[in-house]
Amino acid sequence: MTKSRNGSNTTHQQQIAKELHRECGCGYQEALRRVREAAEAGLLPPRLDAAGRTTAVAVLVEALAKGPSAARRQPAEVCPLPWPGAAAMAGLVPGRVTALVSLPTAGRSTLALNMALHAAETGRPTLFTSGEITTDVLKEKVIAARYGFDPRRQAPPGGWPAFRASTLPEMQALPLALHGATVGSTARDSLVSGATAIMKRHLRPIGLWAIDTVQHFSEFTETGLDTAATMRQVRALASEYNMAVLVTAQVATDHPDERMTTAHLPKGISEHAERVMVLDRPGAYWTNSAAAAATLSGLQNTSRTRPVRMTLQFENCRFLSA
Repeated sequence: MTKSRNGSNTTHQQQIAKELHRECGCGYQEALRRVREAAEAGLLPPRLDAAGRTTAVAVLVEALAKGPSAARRQPAEVCPLPWPGAAAMAGLVPGRVTALVSLPTAGRSTLALNMALHAAETGRPTLFTSGEITTDVLKEKVIAARYGFDPRRQAPPGGWPAFRASTLPEMQALPLALHGATVGSTARDSLVSGATAIMKRHLRPIGLWAIDTVQHFSEFTETGLDTAATMRQVRALASEYNMAVLVTAQVATDHPDERMTTAHLPKGISEHAERVMVLDRPGAYWTNSAAAAATLSGLQNTSRTRPVRMTLQFENCRFLSA
């Protein structure tokens, strides 16, 4: 059998389409159509042996995750924040990066997860990538935030069998993928892995990607963590995938009561994040205390300067309007 260098061999295309169908869950005919389009555009590897077909499937999965080509994309909707008054501060804009920063233990990861859950509940396919929390723990936090009880410490009202029967279909239908990143993985690696999970379940590209935190994906250099390089990559991915990106970052000041400014931000945040929001939970820093009162305020390019007041339900992993 002659192997075509541009991937036009029908048998090879069918094999790739079958693998793409299994990988993403899209219909076989749709997969075959996409394989043929890729072959005509010269996007498939020149040699379609087993390794070449694997590479072809990976290329096509990533293309599916990006959705329509840039020339055919429709303007995507801004994802509003779920707390009254916060929508005026900063929506999560497709193709742009929003940064959420705080001092340690303020609840930054929880707030970002709340934003991701809200986006998914409004029908927007969402990926939450964490370099600090495992996938299993993320699932527990989502259950706590959505249903109001801590599954690690208490049983749901009515017991677990009834809860699983009623909520499992809801959770499976929720367009939210949770991904605990491995040590040494890049932001792009984690995005492609999570995007594949979204495509398998919902056949739609990602609308919001939440990354917790920029420090996890940054390499150590002679001058410290290269967060600027990570932010450049994240900004490029936001544009490439036409998705909103929410990235969290831990900030250090000389004293917890010191007012945070852009000078305190990790390198690259001001340059590559369109908006910067600050989470402040006085009394919680470094101690992980149960202090509940918190505020969300704008630091850069937000239309609202007055802080949005919130209350943290610590055990239920969620912020509520104060």
